[in-house]
Amino acid sequence: MLGMGMTLTIEDFKRVATYPRAVFIGLTNQIILLPLIGAALVMILPLEPVFAMGLMLVAASPGGATSNLISHLSKGDTALSISMTAVSSIITVFSIPLILNFSLEWIMGSEGKSISLPLGQTIINIFKLTALPVLIGMIINYRFPKFSEKSQSGIAWGSGIIIIIALSLMVLKLDDIGSVPSFIQACIFSVFLLNALTLLLGFLSARLLHLDVPQSISISIESGMQNNVLGMAIATSATMLDSPLMAAPAGVYGIVMCTTGVLLISFFRKMVK
Repeated sequence: MLGMGMTLTIEDFKRVATYPRAVFIGLTNQIILLPLIGAALVMILPLEPVFAMGLMLVAASPGGATSNLISHLSKGDTALSISMTAVSSIITVFSIPLILNFSLEWIMGSEGKSISLPLGQTIINIFKLTALPVLIGMIINYRFPKFSEKSQSGIAWGSGIIIIIALSLMVLKLDDIGSVPSFIQACIFSVFLLNALTLLLGFLSARLLHLDVPQSISISIESGMQNNVLGMAIATSATMLDSPLMAAPAGVYGIVMCTTGVLLISFFRKMVK
């Protein structure tokens, strides 16, 4: 998130006003329809409650920096992708606690009430994990633009390494609780469906509402590629959900979305041509 902030300026937020329809469609998919699809999958699929909660956690998360990279490589509208990620990171500071508290009571019943998230404290914690590092990155970019520009390659590689380390630590943590292959087996179908359906929804909704192909590509990727590391952090944090098992779907989702994202790059590039 810090690295993404170092690529942003105030102009990126002003740009939202340049194509409000595209941003509105993308954010509607991401903030409203994505959690609804997650809830539908929870109702349809035979998921254990803890994994169902993990799926809702993924569905409630904002887009991540990975989506900006995939949009760029896919010849999508990178500026739109960055703007959507930045705006969704701010909106989800407030929407995640609401979605998770509802999901805890709905999915886990009385057990969920015992781990209900305090709204104010959760907003502060998620702000520290998302909006604050983005803001610090933007300040660095404003004060030291040449440093930010020269750091882009290192930031991209560094972010990738941090994500791999986070996934590795998650696997080790899950290995302490039980069988990692069994967790993957329990989650992979549901997270694949969530990823595939939201990618498709994003693209079709944008095309049906007459957006151009690059914008549709970016909205598709933003709708289907979430900040799974944030989801893992919320699940495992002692001040929030404090449940490593709930992080399993987010960890598996990271593997699935990166795989589908890479596979789609060639397809989308041909579509643009």
